[in-house]
Amino acid sequence: MHSMRWHHPLEPTVEKRDLQNALPHCCRHFFHPTRATLTRDGYDDFKWKSRNHRKQRHKALTPGQRPRRGKNLQHRFAHMSRLEYWNISWWVAMAFTTGSVIWVINGFFSFLPLVNSDVMISEAGLGWTAFVGATIFEAGSILGILEAWNREDAADFGWNFYLLHHKNTANDIGSGHPEKPSKQWIWFTMDTKYFHELGFLAAFFQLLAASVFWISGFTAIPGIYTAIIKHTGVLDGTFWTPQVVGGCGFIISSTLIMLEAQKAWYKPNVLSLGWQIGFWNFIGAIGFTLCGALGYGAQVSSGVSYQSSLSTFWGGWAFLIASVMQWYEAVNSVVE
Repeated sequence: MHSMRWHHPLEPTVEKRDLQNALPHCCRHFFHPTRATLTRDGYDDFKWKSRNHRKQRHKALTPGQRPRRGKNLQHRFAHMSRLEYWNISWWVAMAFTTGSVIWVINGFFSFLPLVNSDVMISEAGLGWTAFVGATIFEAGSILGILEAWNREDAADFGWNFYLLHHKNTANDIGSGHPEKPSKQWIWFTMDTKYFHELGFLAAFFQLLAASVFWISGFTAIPGIYTAIIKHTGVLDGTFWTPQVVGGCGFIISSTLIMLEAQKAWYKPNVLSLGWQIGFWNFIGAIGFTLCGALGYGAQVSSGVSYQSSLSTFWGGWAFLIASVMQWYEAVNSVVE
C-alpha cells in the first residue's frame, strides 16, 4: 500500500503508512487514499481521512480562536447555531439543507392532494418550489466543487499538532517550527489531479446531475408546464427525463460518498457520519429517480401518479436528513 498515490505535503517529522481506499484491487491505485495513518515520534498515531480533511474537521479552532470540538453532544449540536461564513463546507451544508426543505414542501404540495380530497392541487406551489429547489441544489453543487478544489493541500497533522492535541494557539508554537504551506483560493481549474479523489468525483457527478435535474425544475414553472403538459413527447423529454438522468447522477454521487467512508467496497461503514450522509443522499436520489421514471405513466394511471408523488415526498425527506447531518459535520471538528 505504500506505493499508493499520496498528494498532501506533510510536516517534515511526520511519516505516513497504511494508505488505503475502499475500491477493488483492479482500480484502487488510480485513486488517492481515503484514509491513512500519520505518525510522529513520541506521539500517538493520527488517523487521517480524506472526507474529514476536505470538510476541515481536523481544525480545532475557528479563525476567531473558538473551539470547534464540542465536549459533549449538546455542545456539538449547539455549534450548529454558529454562522461559519469562513467555512465553505458550512455553505455547502446550508445550501443543501435549504434546498431540501424546499423539496419537502414540494412533496407536500404534490402528495397531500392525493391522500386528502380537501386539499386542492396548487400548480403554482408545485412549480415554483420545484424550480427554487432545483436552483438551490445547483448552487449547492457548485459550492461542493469549490469545496473539493479548495481543500487544504497539506495534511494538518504536524503543523497543527499542538492545536489539535494541546488546544494551544499558533503563537504557542515555537518560531523554529516549520510553517504549513499556504493554499490559494481556486475558482476554477482544469487540473486533472482532482479526478483521482473520490470526494471530488462525488462533487463532480453531483454538479452534472444537478445541472440536468435543473431542466425539470425550469419546465415545472407554472406557465411553462401548462404549455408542455398537453404534448407527451415534450413533457417526457424536458420534464420527466431530466429527473431520471439527474437522479441517476445523484445515485452515483452518493455511492462515491459512501465508498469514501468505507474500508472495503463491499462493507458498509454504518457508524461513519460521512457514510450516513451518503446513504441518506442515496435514498433521496432513488426517490427522485423513481419520481421521474414513474412520471412517464402518471397521466394514464392514478396509481402510478400516486407512487410518483410519494417518491418525491420521501425522497425530499431523505435529502433533508442527509443535509442536516452534513450541517452538523461542517461545524464540528474531530481528532482521530
